[in-house]
Amino acid sequence: MTLDPDVAGFLSALRSAGAPPGFSGTPGEMRERMRNAIEENWDPARFAPVKSVDDIVVRGLRLKVVRPLLEAAASGTAPTVVYFHPGGFIMGSAHLMQDVARRLAHDLGAWVVSVDYRLAPEHPFPAAVEDAMTALRWVADHVGDLGGDPARVGLAGESSGANLAAVTALRARDAGIPVAGQLLASPVTDFDRRYPSVDENADGYFLTRDDLSVIRKLYFGDDDARAADPGVSPALASDLTGVAPAVIGVAGFDPLRDDGTVYAARLLEAGVPTALRVYPGLIHPFFGMPGLSPAADAAVSELTGLLGGLLGGRPDAAPAATEEGA
Repeated sequence: MTLDPDVAGFLSALRSAGAPPGFSGTPGEMRERMRNAIEENWDPARFAPVKSVDDIVVRGLRLKVVRPLLEAAASGTAPTVVYFHPGGFIMGSAHLMQDVARRLAHDLGAWVVSVDYRLAPEHPFPAAVEDAMTALRWVADHVGDLGGDPARVGLAGESSGANLAAVTALRARDAGIPVAGQLLASPVTDFDRRYPSVDENADGYFLTRDDLSVIRKLYFGDDDARAADPGVSPALASDLTGVAPAVIGVAGFDPLRDDGTVYAARLLEAGVPTALRVYPGLIHPFFGMPGLSPAADAAVSELTGLLGGLLGGRPDAAPAATEEGA
């Protein structure tokens, strides 16, 4: 695999600037660095156009509700996506990731409910999972009020957010809450094993092997038994049958690459329609950084389009096999 030239330039610039690892220091320092990095490049003029963005609170949980421009959003026929932001369960927010939520809303013509789940270590597992289910239950109960179609509810997330989407899809199945599709970008799915990609991409590609150790410790501690809990590691669930059809995107130079490919294989083994896309030249977290390179932007468009197929209500739209593409 060859690193995308634009991505290589981005990584070189970080090294030249002496940027510290994203997960170094205290949680407060991590959050401040992330906020500063995003706000330094903040340009609302470049956000995808939407009809409205509203902040609401449900049982103490903050949600950012994005309404698309399309008239279908008021006709009861639009899809609705519950989106979980990245940040290693430790940092990030719906506000900082609203560009991603807006693009999903615009490109899918969907209502997007972006979730400000509680963050570790102040609120370790299972707080974020509980918040994710609270958000999905609220959407399931109010999708008609929003103007969405109850049969076209999806889940989406990146990195830790993809973990929450995957876990929520499992819990939704068990609770009998219909979910039409799930989009998992660079998901972490197994904290109990270290796959080859962790060592292959241990350092120098934005997310590091040491970062993953920090995330594990702050999210659920050093309890090895907890690492095998399907609520933490959805790839270790004993039964994946009946889970919502999935679209999974992974980057070649990501320590978590194999987490995504292994989970895709497990879903396929369970008979869950699953499409896997591998983007060899990209890094973690490409889905939230489409401006990184044209290849990253194209990857976001492709994955979003695949999710749109799942939310279209057409049985033949669900991908039936693992597929890989550059």
